[in-house]
Amino acid sequence: MDILNFDGACDKNPDGRMGFGWVFRLDGQLINGNGQRTPKSGNTNNVAEYTALKKGLEHYIRLNGKGPLLVKGDSKLVINQMAGKWKISNTALRQLATQINKFIDKHDLIIKYEWIPREKNSIADNLAAPKASSKPLPRNRYVADVRQAPIPKKLQEHIIKINRDPSPGFKAMLKLKVGGRDIFSGKPLSELVTEAGPDVSNIAKKQFADNEAAQASVLRWMLRGLAVDHAVHKVKVDLKVNANASSKRRGVR
Repeated sequence: MDILNFDGACDKNPDGRMGFGWVFRLDGQLINGNGQRTPKSGNTNNVAEYTALKKGLEHYIRLNGKGPLLVKGDSKLVINQMAGKWKISNTALRQLATQINKFIDKHDLIIKYEWIPREKNSIADNLAAPKASSKPLPRNRYVADVRQAPIPKKLQEHIIKINRDPSPGFKAMLKLKVGGRDIFSGKPLSELVTEAGPDVSNIAKKQFADNEAAQASVLRWMLRGLAVDHAVHKVKVDLKVNANASSKRRGVR
């Protein structure tokens, strides 16, 4: 069964800027998307949640998702209303729910709904954060949910901060450190490839064709929850720093 997580937010609520985030597991990979709408009357957290679900389903179908699909969200209202457990009294939400159900019927999707706490919905939550500008939110892929990754809390918080940034700088990446060894540090490349999957493993191989150590490093960061593009950037920064340090040592000699 494929899995779709969604989340939405409105800042300020009501009538503020809305953000939408969704991520689904398809063929073993996490694929995400996001969007936002400018502030206007009628924007609310609940409208944002429903819109995120609608857009997530549309993205899933565009990539030839066939279902069955397990839909997970941290909004009890949306999950229980879409599951038919709660009535929908709000007109705007009822219209969105009707549109979603028609879309589901059109594509013969079999769907099950499940509520989850916010801490288990971190990727969608991060993607849904509304931005102050009209600039599109970053689109990136994730291999693992950082808040469920077996890494220290301090490292989780650092990765979450970097994932929120569409283009983290050199210094930010340089400061990102494991702080010792973790569960991924000792794993060989072959095992990391199996865990991360072929798509992102091929990205690592293409980016670092002659450097298997770098390939392993980038996959470790992906499995810790760092976004795919950011993981590649992180390893490039580390390689550059190490090369500069090596050049300085040779110069001293």
